[in-house]
Amino acid sequence: MKILYFVVEGDTEEQFVKNNLEPYFEDKCFVQAIKITTNPNLGKRGGFSTYKQLKKDVENLLRQRREKIVTTFVDYFRIPKDIPDYSDCQKFQNTDDHIKCLEDAIRKDIGSDIFFPYIQKHEFEALLFSSNRGFESFYEKNISNQTAQIIEKYSNPEEINDNPNTSPSNRLKQIVPEYNKILAGNIIALEIGLGEMVEKCPRFKNWIENLALSVQN
Repeated sequence: MKILYFVVEGDTEEQFVKNNLEPYFEDKCFVQAIKITTNPNLGKRGGFSTYKQLKKDVENLLRQRREKIVTTFVDYFRIPKDIPDYSDCQKFQNTDDHIKCLEDAIRKDIGSDIFFPYIQKHEFEALLFSSNRGFESFYEKNISNQTAQIIEKYSNPEEINDNPNTSPSNRLKQIVPEYNKILAGNIIALEIGLGEMVEKCPRFKNWIENLALSVQN
């Protein structure tokens, strides 16, 4: 079987891959999440601060001698500006077009037909707004009522914008100041389930389905 590598930002995404994506792909391939190296000298991993290090990690995986597919799972919100063609991609005012331009630039720069870069619109927390079920299971009613109001405004959670004050994670922190991304985020995601996220989030759905096809070819 092939191995499907997810190059991720940090602990939250690593846990999400293990809890939600690994079970989905388990009959198709092996799955492993690799956190981006942030300090090679100290062996420190986690955080997408520069494209240079992401590229190095991806290329290291591509050099491995086994059948594989490599993808990324990083947030669009506060994405590093040293990505190839970043300035050229700024001409797109539509967020989907801007993200696609960035993904295309990364794919072209690394130049491998088994590499599929993916940038989450706008960030991991957007997936949590796919259903209020996760918030209802984790928080008290006064909190889940507020998250429900946000969900009612956005039929597509990926459209929740990336303004510093209204990004998905900041909306949550305004409602729940003690929100813990790694713990709460992943418990909520598990309660929602991958199926609901795929149904509600078109870009996320397209990524998952394309990966499924790629590992079978």
